[in-house]
Amino acid sequence: MKKSNILMVIAGLTGLFVAGLAYAQDDIQWLEHDIFTDRERPAAAFPHTLHADDLELDCLDCHHIYKDGENLWDESELSDCTACHSLEGNGKIISAMKAFHTNCKGCHLEQNKGPVTCGECHPKQKK
Repeated sequence: MKKSNILMVIAGLTGLFVAGLAYAQDDIQWLEHDIFTDRERPAAAFPHTLHADDLELDCLDCHHIYKDGENLWDESELSDCTACHSLEGNGKIISAMKAFHTNCKGCHLEQNKGPVTCGECHPKQKK
């Protein structure tokens, strides 16, 4: 094979690799949100790749849309929890902290897997 063909193949593969990295979902490791300004504990550890890829959880298990008193679970509008859940909560919309605790801890208890105590989810030092 000619040297120029080999270089073109290498360049193409490198381009595909870089594009894959650019479009890959970031692995969220910590649930750090600006609304939690006066924290009692550090941010919760959350390996997004473990949940989404390794455990193959559906995105809609966590991301949902709640309109007119009904949980629509609509993937078209995936958003961060704090886009709807405020620090204090608002009417029927529970607070962000309660939403996280209910969703995360509830699933861990239901599946009998994962951390459920304060210190397990909110370690003092990031690993």
